[in-house]
Amino acid sequence: MKCVLIPSALTLCASAAALASPTLQFDVNTIGIQARDSGGANSAFGGLTHTGSVNFSYSSFTALQGMFVQNTSFGPWIDQGFSGTLSGFTGVVTLDNGMVTGGSISLSVNGNSDTYSAQIVPGVGRVRPYVGGGYTVQGLTFAGFFSDALFGNVDVTEWFNGNGGIFGSFLEFNFDPNTDGGGFADMDIFADAVPLPATAWAGLGTMAGMVAVQWVRRRK
Repeated sequence: MKCVLIPSALTLCASAAALASPTLQFDVNTIGIQARDSGGANSAFGGLTHTGSVNFSYSSFTALQGMFVQNTSFGPWIDQGFSGTLSGFTGVVTLDNGMVTGGSISLSVNGNSDTYSAQIVPGVGRVRPYVGGGYTVQGLTFAGFFSDALFGNVDVTEWFNGNGGIFGSFLEFNFDPNTDGGGFADMDIFADAVPLPATAWAGLGTMAGMVAVQWVRRRK
């Protein structure tokens, strides 16, 4: 287990701990990606200053490697024993000069019978270089929604009861597109069981990288 922290997030640890709620993590690997330009056409990826979007798609290689829950800040991540099959993944992150300006994420399991979707907050997060090559794209999410209280075999009642306002975050990594802007990437998606108060959300949302405090990687 390796914790990935962005330097600008280090000073936020204390406030993040104070505002913590149980957090659910999806560990999704080998998502299809395609960069697009500002006109919506497939294009090469412009790196740290890309303007346009990165689009996500499901492929035969895409897999939900696991679901994990952290009940307290900096506490252990508990494997929820997910045993279903990922059956869909779509989404887009829009970018302006490398800054996240919006988008959406949606994933489903078991023939699309259970879904989770969320919108991406504009103006928070950006493209960054990834240690070892390639890039990461980070950001916050809002309006998260579970279709029901079970996601496959995992009980998500605590998050389902918060429908209408699930906040969270995402981290796209292992993102190293080819010369045509295509390829694959991995993504961690987080959902908080208790939405932050509006004042706290507004304050934290102005600080790019604040969700990096929770970004924990489990490499197989």
